[in-house]
Amino acid sequence: MIFSSEHGGLTDPVGFSRTFDRLVKRAGVRRITVRLARHTCGTLLAFLKVHPKVAQAILRHSQISRTMDVYTHVAGDSEREAVAMLAELLEDPLIG
Repeated sequence: MIFSSEHGGLTDPVGFSRTFDRLVKRAGVRRITVRLARHTCGTLLAFLKVHPKVAQAILRHSQISRTMDVYTHVAGDSEREAVAMLAELLEDPLIG
């Protein structure tokens, strides 16, 4: 179970999807799957160098190995440097 009700029980998948869709619409962002949203969250936490135990708690993984295996490979120093250069390039008014 990925999500539980506020009382710890099962969440109705249809109700959850409706709520998720409303939140996406209200935020004005492109809709993605819940699974992709979780992966995006994990990737951003790794990129921000959030401690893996904290990321594990946020993502609600029961095993730290799940957090480490899926998310920690994406945010090495070379990737960080490449993303910084790309961001700089895209912020250039002559290009972006």
